[in-house]
Amino acid sequence: MGRLRPDAVCALLFPGTGSAGAPDLVTLAARGPGPARVVGDVVDAVQEALPRERWPSLRRILLEDPDTYREAARLPGVAQLAAYTASVAVDRVLRAAGVMPRFAVGQSFGEIAALVCAGAFSVTDGARMAADLVGVLARRGGGGGMGLLEADEAATLKCIARAEAEGAGAGRVVVACLNAPSATVVSGPDAELDRVLAVARESGVRAARLAVPYLSHHPAMAGADDEWYAMIRPMRQRPLEVTVHSPVRGRVYGDDDDLHRALADCIVKPVRLPATLRAVHRAGATVFVEGGAGGALCQCARMTVRDVATVTPLRDRRRTAPPGGATAAPPPLAGRDAASEVGKASPEVSKSSPEVTAPDEEPSDVPS
Repeated sequence: MGRLRPDAVCALLFPGTGSAGAPDLVTLAARGPGPARVVGDVVDAVQEALPRERWPSLRRILLEDPDTYREAARLPGVAQLAAYTASVAVDRVLRAAGVMPRFAVGQSFGEIAALVCAGAFSVTDGARMAADLVGVLARRGGGGGMGLLEADEAATLKCIARAEAEGAGAGRVVVACLNAPSATVVSGPDAELDRVLAVARESGVRAARLAVPYLSHHPAMAGADDEWYAMIRPMRQRPLEVTVHSPVRGRVYGDDDDLHRALADCIVKPVRLPATLRAVHRAGATVFVEGGAGGALCQCARMTVRDVATVTPLRDRRRTAPPGGATAAPPPLAGRDAASEVGKASPEVSKSSPEVTAPDEEPSDVPS
């Protein structure tokens, strides 16, 4: 067991849409007056960006009365904005404790928080982006969804090919996200997606439908990316202060990149997380930190990079997924890691090996 020191070379990992239950910002804020003030400021900044007549009070459901989160999460977008808020809060509390991130990696929807962490966009602009994205995906991606296979990409493609041979429709289900060497997410129309998952299970591969009620990372979403890009383009892009590695573009972002366009690409293009995690590790990261609730991305890191140190500062209050339209999903494979003592001088670090649990047995954090 190691210690996360202020001089650790830290890579913050920002998960995708949603999380399994309310992120426990109450416990994060209870670390002391400093964390409490930071968390409250983040919650208020996000709330400021949202139309009050359409959104519940994030302060109430995340800090004052978190037991109301489950009901609030029935409203479209609440789980996503809560996840974004949690990601920014973790980043800011770590900084207040003297831990400055060297790298940031965002997984799909998490690229918004990663770029906010890096200083490219303000907290309020990031919240507006997230809210607008929820609306675009709901309008443009209906009639489809996503599924997780406990298999590598090659085995997943074989399942897709077999389903197509049985009439599932050629090219309609695609690999959307490679989360870890043996965790692959597919995306497609409902009927074809269900057939691919059935074929996988018939082949002895663990597979589960994810609670993502729309297509994402799919060619059919072409046009949705341009719609969202037009909505977010007026938001000011600032110079990057943290190195951001993109698992969609497969490289480091620069100030000469159109980061609005890079974000929009996430709607259509696939995510390839393992190569990015390896690149960040080679670049010098000594510890991966979950920049949000749960520990799905730290689990991905442990499955990808040998003997990697990980920290999960923020735990979910519940292990059950939010209901209704919340776009949460299981982790690639649930596993062990230690919740850190964020806000204290030396948070705990875990280097434990992953303990595999079937994704349909314990729904948790989003991998998409």
